[in-house]
Amino acid sequence: MAISEKPLFKKLIQFLKEDSILNQTVKNEMLTKNMQRIIGFELVTLLVNLTVIAILSFAFQPTTSVETWWANRIVMLHSVSAIWVSLMCLITMYGNRKKNRLFNTKIIQNIFFMYILVFGIALVTVDQAITSNITPFLLVCTIIGVFILNRPIDAFVQYLVAYIFFFIAIAQYQTEPAVLTSNRLNGLVFVAIGICATTLIWYSERSNILQKREILDQQKKLESVAYYDDLTGLINRRKWIELLNEEIERMKRYRHSSSILLLDIDNFKVINDQYGHPIGDIVLQEIAALVKKELRICDRIGRWGGEEFIILLVETPIKEGIAVGEKMRTAIETMAIAVDSHSIKITLSIGVASLDCEKDFLTSYKKVDQALYLAKNNGRNRVEFCQ
Repeated sequence: MAISEKPLFKKLIQFLKEDSILNQTVKNEMLTKNMQRIIGFELVTLLVNLTVIAILSFAFQPTTSVETWWANRIVMLHSVSAIWVSLMCLITMYGNRKKNRLFNTKIIQNIFFMYILVFGIALVTVDQAITSNITPFLLVCTIIGVFILNRPIDAFVQYLVAYIFFFIAIAQYQTEPAVLTSNRLNGLVFVAIGICATTLIWYSERSNILQKREILDQQKKLESVAYYDDLTGLINRRKWIELLNEEIERMKRYRHSSSILLLDIDNFKVINDQYGHPIGDIVLQEIAALVKKELRICDRIGRWGGEEFIILLVETPIKEGIAVGEKMRTAIETMAIAVDSHSIKITLSIGVASLDCEKDFLTSYKKVDQALYLAKNNGRNRVEFCQ
Protein backbone atom coordinates (compact mmCIF):
# COMPACT_ATOMS: atom_id res chain seq x y z
CA MET A 1 0.00 0.00 0.00
CA ALA A 2 1.35 3.42 -0.97
CA ILE A 3 1.92 5.94 1.80
CA SER A 4 -0.67 8.29 0.28
CA GLU A 5 -3.29 5.53 0.53
CA LYS A 6 -2.79 4.87 4.25
CA PRO A 7 -5.72 6.05 6.44
CA LEU A 8 -3.43 7.90 8.87
CA PHE A 9 -1.71 9.78 6.04
CA LYS A 10 -5.08 10.69 4.49
CA LYS A 11 -6.30 12.01 7.84
CA LEU A 12 -3.13 14.09 8.18
CA ILE A 13 -3.57 15.56 4.69
CA GLN A 14 -7.23 16.32 5.43
CA PHE A 15 -6.30 17.98 8.73
CA LEU A 16 -3.65 20.15 7.05
CA LYS A 17 -6.13 21.22 4.34
CA GLU A 18 -8.80 22.15 6.88
CA ASP A 19 -6.22 23.90 9.05
CA SER A 20 -4.98 25.91 6.06
CA ILE A 21 -8.56 26.95 5.21
CA LEU A 22 -9.17 28.13 8.78
CA ASN A 23 -5.90 30.06 8.73
CA GLN A 24 -6.96 31.79 5.53
CA THR A 25 -10.29 32.83 7.05
CA VAL A 26 -8.57 34.71 9.91
CA LYS A 27 -5.57 36.15 8.08
CA ASN A 28 -7.06 39.66 7.73
CA GLU A 29 -7.81 39.93 11.45
CA MET A 30 -4.34 38.61 12.28
CA LEU A 31 -2.69 41.15 9.97
CA THR A 32 -4.66 43.97 11.57
CA LYS A 33 -3.64 42.85 15.05
CA ASN A 34 -0.01 42.58 13.89
CA MET A 35 -0.03 46.12 12.54
CA GLN A 36 -1.17 47.44 15.92
CA ARG A 37 1.49 45.39 17.73
CA ILE A 38 4.26 46.28 15.28
CA ILE A 39 3.63 50.01 15.66
CA GLY A 40 3.95 49.73 19.44
CA PHE A 41 6.96 47.46 19.22
CA GLU A 42 8.73 49.77 16.77
CA LEU A 43 8.44 52.66 19.22
CA VAL A 44 9.79 50.51 22.08
CA THR A 45 12.66 49.27 19.90
CA LEU A 46 13.57 52.83 18.93
CA LEU A 47 13.64 53.83 22.60
CA VAL A 48 15.89 50.86 23.45
CA ASN A 49 18.22 51.70 20.55
CA LEU A 50 18.63 55.30 21.72
CA THR A 51 19.12 54.23 25.35
CA VAL A 52 21.87 51.74 24.47
CA ILE A 53 23.60 54.29 22.22
CA ALA A 54 23.54 56.87 25.04
CA ILE A 55 24.87 54.45 27.66
CA LEU A 56 27.73 53.09 25.53
CA SER A 57 28.64 56.55 24.21
CA PHE A 58 28.64 58.47 27.50
CA ALA A 59 28.53 56.10 30.49
CA PHE A 60 30.68 53.14 29.39
CA GLN A 61 34.46 53.45 29.66
CA PRO A 62 36.27 50.62 27.78
CA THR A 63 39.54 49.38 29.31
CA THR A 64 40.90 47.39 26.37
CA SER A 65 41.02 47.71 22.63
CA VAL A 66 38.67 44.72 22.30
CA GLU A 67 36.09 46.43 24.52
CA THR A 68 36.45 49.62 22.45
CA TRP A 69 35.93 47.65 19.25
CA TRP A 70 32.91 45.89 20.78
CA ALA A 71 31.32 49.12 22.06
CA ASN A 72 31.79 50.87 18.70
CA ARG A 73 30.21 47.95 16.83
CA ILE A 74 27.24 47.77 19.23
CA VAL A 75 26.68 51.54 18.93
CA MET A 76 26.84 51.22 15.14
CA LEU A 77 24.30 48.36 15.12
CA HIS A 78 21.88 50.25 17.36
CA SER A 79 22.34 53.42 15.27
CA VAL A 80 21.52 51.53 12.09
CA SER A 81 18.59 49.93 13.91
CA ALA A 82 17.28 53.32 15.10
CA ILE A 83 17.39 54.70 11.54
CA TRP A 84 15.77 51.56 10.14
CA VAL A 85 13.02 51.49 12.79
CA SER A 86 12.28 55.18 12.16
CA LEU A 87 11.84 54.40 8.45
CA MET A 88 9.70 51.38 9.36
CA CYS A 89 7.44 53.62 11.47
CA LEU A 90 6.90 55.91 8.49
CA ILE A 91 6.35 52.96 6.15
CA THR A 92 3.88 51.40 8.60
CA MET A 93 1.82 54.58 8.91
CA TYR A 94 1.92 55.12 5.14
CA GLY A 95 0.94 51.51 4.48
CA ASN A 96 -2.05 51.89 6.82
CA ARG A 97 -3.44 54.70 4.65
CA LYS A 98 -3.04 52.97 1.28
CA LYS A 99 -5.93 51.20 -0.44
CA ASN A 100 -4.26 47.78 -0.30
CA ARG A 101 -3.73 48.12 3.44
CA LEU A 102 -3.84 44.42 4.30
CA PHE A 103 -1.38 43.56 1.52
CA ASN A 104 0.96 46.31 2.73
CA THR A 105 0.61 45.03 6.29
CA LYS A 106 1.70 41.54 5.26
CA ILE A 107 4.84 42.93 3.60
CA ILE A 108 5.62 45.14 6.60
CA GLN A 109 5.07 42.21 8.95
CA ASN A 110 7.52 39.98 7.10
CA ILE A 111 10.12 42.76 6.83
CA PHE A 112 9.81 43.50 10.55
CA PHE A 113 10.03 39.80 11.42
CA MET A 114 13.27 39.34 9.51
CA TYR A 115 14.71 42.67 10.70
CA ILE A 116 14.33 41.71 14.37
CA LEU A 117 15.95 38.31 13.81
CA VAL A 118 18.83 39.76 11.78
CA PHE A 119 19.37 42.47 14.39
CA GLY A 120 19.47 39.88 17.17
CA ILE A 121 21.93 37.72 15.20
CA ALA A 122 24.17 40.73 14.54
CA LEU A 123 24.25 41.64 18.24
CA VAL A 124 25.10 38.07 19.25
CA THR A 125 27.81 37.88 16.59
CA VAL A 126 29.53 41.03 17.88
CA ASP A 127 29.10 39.89 21.50
CA GLN A 128 31.09 36.74 20.78
CA ALA A 129 34.25 38.89 20.69
CA ILE A 130 34.05 39.47 24.46
CA THR A 131 31.49 36.96 25.80
CA SER A 132 29.84 33.62 25.06
CA ASN A 133 26.42 35.11 25.81
CA ILE A 134 23.67 34.70 23.18
CA THR A 135 20.82 36.27 25.18
CA PRO A 136 19.86 38.73 22.38
CA PHE A 137 19.03 35.81 20.12
CA LEU A 138 16.89 34.24 22.86
CA LEU A 139 15.09 37.56 23.35
CA VAL A 140 14.27 38.11 19.67
CA CYS A 141 13.10 34.51 19.21
CA THR A 142 10.83 34.79 22.25
CA ILE A 143 9.58 38.30 21.50
CA ILE A 144 8.68 37.48 17.90
CA GLY A 145 7.07 34.23 18.98
CA VAL A 146 4.91 36.03 21.54
CA PHE A 147 4.13 39.39 19.89
CA ILE A 148 3.94 38.66 16.14
CA LEU A 149 0.98 36.56 14.98
CA ASN A 150 2.34 34.40 12.20
CA ARG A 151 1.13 31.18 10.60
CA PRO A 152 3.14 28.28 12.07
CA ILE A 153 4.39 27.14 8.65
CA ASP A 154 5.56 30.67 7.78
CA ALA A 155 7.21 31.09 11.17
CA PHE A 156 8.97 27.73 10.80
CA VAL A 157 10.52 28.75 7.47
CA GLN A 158 11.56 32.18 8.75
CA TYR A 159 13.07 30.78 11.95
CA LEU A 160 14.89 28.12 9.94
CA VAL A 161 16.47 30.74 7.67
CA ALA A 162 17.37 32.85 10.72
CA TYR A 163 18.99 29.88 12.47
CA ILE A 164 21.14 29.11 9.43
CA PHE A 165 22.45 32.69 9.50
CA PHE A 166 22.94 32.45 13.28
CA PHE A 167 24.80 29.14 12.92
CA ILE A 168 27.25 30.67 10.44
CA ALA A 169 27.55 34.17 11.95
CA ILE A 170 28.58 33.32 15.52
CA ALA A 171 31.60 31.40 14.23
CA GLN A 172 33.10 34.69 13.00
CA TYR A 173 34.29 35.78 16.46
CA GLN A 174 33.77 32.76 18.71
CA THR A 175 36.91 30.59 18.45
CA GLU A 176 36.28 28.19 21.33
CA PRO A 177 34.88 24.96 19.79
CA ALA A 178 32.99 23.89 22.93
CA VAL A 179 31.44 27.35 23.42
CA LEU A 180 30.57 27.56 19.72
CA THR A 181 28.86 24.17 19.80
CA SER A 182 27.03 25.04 23.01
CA ASN A 183 25.81 28.33 21.55
CA ARG A 184 24.63 26.70 18.36
CA LEU A 185 22.70 24.07 20.35
CA ASN A 186 21.22 26.74 22.62
CA GLY A 187 20.29 28.77 19.54
CA LEU A 188 18.44 25.75 18.18
CA VAL A 189 16.54 25.50 21.48
CA PHE A 190 15.67 29.21 21.28
CA VAL A 191 14.33 28.75 17.76
CA ALA A 192 12.23 25.81 18.94
CA ILE A 193 10.87 27.98 21.78
CA GLY A 194 9.99 30.72 19.29
CA ILE A 195 8.21 28.30 16.95
CA CYS A 196 6.27 26.74 19.84
CA ALA A 197 5.26 30.17 21.16
CA THR A 198 4.18 31.28 17.68
CA THR A 199 2.14 28.11 17.15
CA LEU A 200 0.39 28.23 20.53
CA ILE A 201 -0.45 31.92 20.31
CA TRP A 202 -1.58 31.67 16.67
CA TYR A 203 -4.05 28.89 17.44
CA SER A 204 -5.23 30.67 20.60
CA GLU A 205 -5.88 33.91 18.68
CA ARG A 206 -7.49 32.00 15.82
CA SER A 207 -9.82 30.28 18.26
CA ASN A 208 -10.76 33.64 19.82
CA ILE A 209 -11.48 35.19 16.42
CA LEU A 210 -13.63 32.24 15.31
CA GLN A 211 -15.53 32.28 18.62
CA LYS A 212 -16.20 36.02 18.27
CA ARG A 213 -17.47 35.45 14.73
CA GLU A 214 -19.78 32.71 15.96
CA ILE A 215 -21.11 35.02 18.68
CA LEU A 216 -21.66 37.81 16.12
CA ASP A 217 -23.46 35.37 13.81
CA GLN A 218 -25.73 34.32 16.67
CA GLN A 219 -26.40 37.96 17.53
CA LYS A 220 -27.29 38.69 13.89
CA LYS A 221 -29.66 35.72 13.84
CA LEU A 222 -31.31 36.89 17.06
CA GLU A 223 -31.55 40.41 15.63
CA SER A 224 -33.09 39.01 12.47
CA VAL A 225 -35.71 37.19 14.51
CA ALA A 226 -36.37 40.26 16.67
CA TYR A 227 -36.40 42.96 13.99
CA TYR A 228 -37.17 41.42 10.60
CA ASP A 229 -40.22 39.88 9.02
CA ASP A 230 -39.46 36.31 7.93
CA LEU A 231 -41.70 36.36 4.87
CA THR A 232 -40.77 39.64 3.19
CA GLY A 233 -37.35 40.35 4.73
CA LEU A 234 -38.53 43.84 5.68
CA ILE A 235 -38.11 45.28 9.17
CA ASN A 236 -41.04 44.65 11.48
CA ARG A 237 -43.19 47.14 13.34
CA ARG A 238 -40.92 47.21 16.40
CA LYS A 239 -37.78 48.04 14.41
CA TRP A 240 -39.59 50.54 12.20
CA ILE A 241 -40.79 52.50 15.23
CA GLU A 242 -37.26 52.45 16.63
CA LEU A 243 -35.92 53.98 13.39
CA LEU A 244 -38.84 56.42 13.33
CA ASN A 245 -37.91 57.73 16.79
CA GLU A 246 -34.35 58.29 15.59
CA GLU A 247 -35.67 60.29 12.62
CA ILE A 248 -37.92 62.37 14.89
CA GLU A 249 -34.86 63.33 16.95
CA ARG A 250 -33.08 64.39 13.75
CA MET A 251 -36.13 66.39 12.68
CA LYS A 252 -36.15 68.23 15.99
CA ARG A 253 -32.48 69.06 15.59
CA TYR A 254 -32.44 70.11 11.92
CA ARG A 255 -36.08 71.21 11.50
CA HIS A 256 -36.84 69.32 8.28
CA SER A 257 -40.05 67.59 7.17
CA SER A 258 -40.71 63.91 6.59
CA SER A 259 -43.69 61.87 5.40
CA ILE A 260 -45.36 58.59 6.28
CA LEU A 261 -47.03 56.29 3.76
CA LEU A 262 -49.38 53.46 4.73
CA LEU A 263 -49.93 50.90 1.93
CA ASP A 264 -52.61 48.23 1.76
CA ILE A 265 -53.01 45.56 -0.93
CA ASP A 266 -56.52 45.78 -2.37
CA ASN A 267 -58.74 42.69 -2.08
CA PHE A 268 -55.93 40.59 -0.64
CA LYS A 269 -58.39 38.24 1.04
CA VAL A 270 -59.84 37.44 -2.36
CA ILE A 271 -56.35 36.48 -3.62
CA ASN A 272 -55.85 34.16 -0.66
CA ASP A 273 -59.29 32.60 -1.09
CA GLN A 274 -58.94 32.16 -4.86
CA TYR A 275 -55.30 31.07 -5.18
CA GLY A 276 -54.40 29.91 -1.69
CA HIS A 277 -52.21 31.34 1.06
CA PRO A 278 -48.88 30.18 -0.47
CA ILE A 279 -49.67 32.29 -3.55
CA GLY A 280 -50.71 35.13 -1.26
CA ASP A 281 -47.29 34.91 0.43
CA ILE A 282 -45.56 35.20 -2.95
CA VAL A 283 -47.65 38.28 -3.74
CA LEU A 284 -46.57 39.88 -0.45
CA GLN A 285 -42.93 39.15 -1.24
CA GLU A 286 -43.18 40.59 -4.76
CA ILE A 287 -44.94 43.74 -3.58
CA ALA A 288 -42.38 44.25 -0.79
CA ALA A 289 -39.46 43.87 -3.21
CA LEU A 290 -40.93 46.22 -5.84
CA VAL A 291 -41.89 48.95 -3.34
CA LYS A 292 -38.48 48.77 -1.65
CA LYS A 293 -36.82 49.15 -5.05
CA GLU A 294 -38.66 52.46 -5.57
CA LEU A 295 -37.26 53.93 -2.32
CA ARG A 296 -34.00 55.62 -1.45
CA ILE A 297 -31.46 54.00 0.85
CA CYS A 298 -32.31 56.44 3.64
CA ASP A 299 -36.06 55.66 3.52
CA ARG A 300 -37.51 52.99 5.82
CA ILE A 301 -40.11 50.43 4.81
CA GLY A 302 -41.57 47.89 7.21
CA ARG A 303 -44.31 45.30 7.25
CA TRP A 304 -46.97 46.78 9.46
CA GLY A 305 -49.10 43.66 9.63
CA GLY A 306 -51.05 41.37 7.30
CA GLU A 307 -51.12 43.00 3.87
CA GLU A 308 -50.14 46.47 5.14
CA PHE A 309 -46.77 48.14 4.69
CA ILE A 310 -45.55 51.39 6.23
CA ILE A 311 -42.92 53.73 4.81
CA LEU A 312 -40.95 56.60 6.33
CA LEU A 313 -39.79 59.05 3.65
CA VAL A 314 -36.89 60.89 5.27
CA GLU A 315 -36.65 64.67 4.67
CA THR A 316 -39.64 64.54 2.33
CA PRO A 317 -42.49 67.10 2.53
CA ILE A 318 -46.00 65.74 2.12
CA LYS A 319 -46.33 67.04 -1.46
CA GLU A 320 -43.32 64.96 -2.53
CA GLY A 321 -44.58 62.07 -0.41
CA ILE A 322 -47.84 62.05 -2.40
CA ALA A 323 -45.83 61.95 -5.65
CA VAL A 324 -43.79 58.98 -4.38
CA GLY A 325 -47.01 57.19 -3.38
CA GLU A 326 -48.53 57.80 -6.81
CA LYS A 327 -45.39 56.46 -8.51
CA MET A 328 -45.60 53.27 -6.42
CA ARG A 329 -49.31 52.84 -7.08
CA THR A 330 -48.78 53.15 -10.84
CA ALA A 331 -45.84 50.72 -10.82
CA ILE A 332 -47.89 48.08 -8.96
CA GLU A 333 -50.97 48.63 -11.15
CA THR A 334 -49.02 48.05 -14.37
CA MET A 335 -47.30 44.87 -13.21
CA ALA A 336 -48.59 41.31 -13.22
CA ILE A 337 -47.27 38.68 -10.82
CA ALA A 338 -46.76 35.37 -12.62
CA VAL A 339 -47.20 32.40 -10.29
CA ASP A 340 -47.35 28.94 -11.86
CA SER A 341 -50.03 29.28 -14.54
CA HIS A 342 -51.58 32.36 -12.96
CA SER A 343 -51.01 36.01 -13.83
CA ILE A 344 -52.23 38.07 -10.91
CA LYS A 345 -52.98 41.79 -11.16
CA ILE A 346 -52.51 43.77 -7.97
CA THR A 347 -53.48 47.29 -6.90
CA LEU A 348 -52.58 49.35 -3.84
CA SER A 349 -54.43 51.87 -1.76
CA ILE A 350 -52.05 54.38 -0.16
CA GLY A 351 -52.47 56.93 2.61
CA VAL A 352 -49.99 59.78 3.07
CA ALA A 353 -49.47 62.06 6.06
CA SER A 354 -46.84 64.48 7.25
CA LEU A 355 -44.67 63.48 10.21
CA ASP A 356 -44.88 66.17 12.87
CA CYS A 357 -41.86 66.25 15.18
CA GLU A 358 -43.73 68.49 17.62
CA LYS A 359 -46.34 65.81 18.27
CA ASP A 360 -46.13 62.12 19.07
CA PHE A 361 -46.18 59.44 16.37
CA LEU A 362 -49.72 58.37 17.27
CA THR A 363 -51.07 61.69 15.98
CA SER A 364 -49.35 61.26 12.61
CA TYR A 365 -50.39 57.60 12.45
CA LYS A 366 -54.04 58.49 12.98
CA LYS A 367 -53.79 60.88 10.02
CA VAL A 368 -52.12 58.38 7.67
CA ASP A 369 -54.61 55.69 8.72
CA GLN A 370 -57.45 58.10 7.99
CA ALA A 371 -55.92 58.84 4.57
CA LEU A 372 -55.73 55.11 3.81
CA TYR A 373 -59.37 54.73 4.83
CA LEU A 374 -60.27 57.49 2.38
CA ALA A 375 -58.36 55.71 -0.41
CA LYS A 376 -60.23 52.49 0.31
CA ASN A 377 -63.58 54.21 0.67
CA ASN A 378 -63.13 56.20 -2.54
CA GLY A 379 -62.72 53.16 -4.75
CA ARG A 380 -59.27 51.70 -3.93
CA ASN A 381 -56.20 51.84 -6.17
CA ARG A 382 -55.58 55.46 -5.29
CA VAL A 383 -53.50 57.79 -3.11
CA GLU A 384 -55.09 60.02 -0.50
CA PHE A 385 -53.47 62.36 2.02
CA CYS A 386 -54.38 63.97 5.30
CA GLN A 387 -52.72 67.16 6.54
